Amino acid sequence: MSKKKSRSYVLNFIAFICFSLSLALIVLLRLFQEPRFLEWYNKYTDTLVEFDNWIQANGATWFSVAVILVNYTLKAVIPWFPLSCICVAAGVLFKWYYATAINIVGLSILFTVKFFWGKHYGGGNAEKILSKYDRAHTFVESSKLGSTLILFCLRLVPGMPINSVSQLYGTTEINFWKYLIVSLAGFSYKLFSYTTIGRNVFDPASASFILPLIFLFFFTGLVVLSLNGVIGLTRLGKPKDEKEEADY
Repeated sequence: MSKKKSRSYVLNFIAFICFSLSLALIVLLRLFQEPRFLEWYNKYTDTLVEFDNWIQANGATWFSVAVILVNYTLKAVIPWFPLSCICVAAGVLFKWYYATAINIVGLSILFTVKFFWGKHYGGGNAEKILSKYDRAHTFVESSKLGSTLILFCLRLVPGMPINSVSQLYGTTEINFWKYLIVSLAGFSYKLFSYTTIGRNVFDPASASFILPLIFLFFFTGLVVLSLNGVIGLTRLGKPKDEKEEADY
């Protein structure tokens, strides 16, 4: 199997898994509405509510805010908790509007640190990889619409290394505020999904907890399929010898 077909197969498989998980969650949400399940679940509702109230009363402090923001900062310089865990933790500790604001500030810190890291120390491994592809490197270096559009798409793609992308854009001439706004916009669907999941973690059978998961898996599947399609269209525009070279 060629590298092209292998890559296409893997991306399609990932998209299939995401769609399957979203469908499974839809079925699960329907099952959670059954009277027999609700009768069993209601036995534990009071305990979950009490635990949620205790967290809200004792965990939502300025110290907690500082710890979350420190974790975002540490995430920019050393391997740390997955970013999703930090977003969810804010949702667990605070009401959704406070948690959203805290996560936006934390992400802004993360994006800013790695951007200026790249501006002073270079693009790191991402720049080394792109330097092998003149067209890609030239396109990213542009500070025009193409650069911000690509940045937005890179923030959408699941599994794309956030720090590497931020550091790479620090080596370009893109305006910092434009970079920050586009980065936050591209990451927004994940930020709001993770925050909502955290806010409703003590009611795991509720639509408020499951619907963000459904949206997250379904939208991730769409993004992966779109990425596969874009890569395929890009290859169609290459000369035959370039296509052959890319497969080996």
